[in-house]
Amino acid sequence: MQVFEGEAAIYRGMDTDVLNRLSTENRCDIVVPHSHDSDRINRLIRYNKELEKQMDLIHLNESFLESKLEELESILSASDSIERYSLSRLTELTLFCAGNYANNNYITEVGNLMINPRLILVHIKGEQFPVKKERYTPLSIQFENRGTENCSVFDWLKFNTIIETVKEPILTHLLNLLEKTGCSREYIDSVKKQMNMIVELLSYLSMARIPKGTNIEDWKSSLEKNDRRMMEDLFYRFDTTVFFDLGEKISRRYEIGHIHVS
Repeated sequence: MQVFEGEAAIYRGMDTDVLNRLSTENRCDIVVPHSHDSDRINRLIRYNKELEKQMDLIHLNESFLESKLEELESILSASDSIERYSLSRLTELTLFCAGNYANNNYITEVGNLMINPRLILVHIKGEQFPVKKERYTPLSIQFENRGTENCSVFDWLKFNTIIETVKEPILTHLLNLLEKTGCSREYIDSVKKQMNMIVELLSYLSMARIPKGTNIEDWKSSLEKNDRRMMEDLFYRFDTTVFFDLGEKISRRYEIGHIHVS
């Protein structure tokens, strides 16, 4: 898998103030929390240390990111700086993962992180329990046996089912959490910009009709010089600058406050 790192954060279209204004802060965010809040802060500090230990691309897949999202959601409660920084760091890793999938033309994996809901339930009229939608199967195929000569499966679905999205794609869910916890509009817009860049890249790769399993570097080498230069400009370049800068902010603001972390 091809990996892009080493570009400055400004490459992502952030002006240099976006990182500094990442959260909507007030003065109380800067004060070391009272003792009753120490457990939550300690858990978040440990959580962020674990993120850094496990951020290798070997670990970065939907299953891992979902487990870290669930762990973080079990801690969130105050919408303060450390929570916003933690959410933003997980968002950065998810973008990093999605970007590298896109660079290697892994369309399904990108779709899972950005477009394809993690869990959809189909509630059927007259039935007690919902049915879990098969993630990669159209409803018309999954329920094709419900159609009859007098009622197509499309009509049956229309009049007999209610579709419930239980778990959104991870990046969509993270964006919603960033907004709910008061993260700055500049940062949220920068995340959306990266998601659009990833979609744009996959659109170009899809139009190129690259055979499945083709090594992207070999494919790029086969292009004419001008075409290759154009494609290089489209490939996603993203580093972990923001991820580590936010880690430094957490360390300076919270760990120096003599909170016991064990």
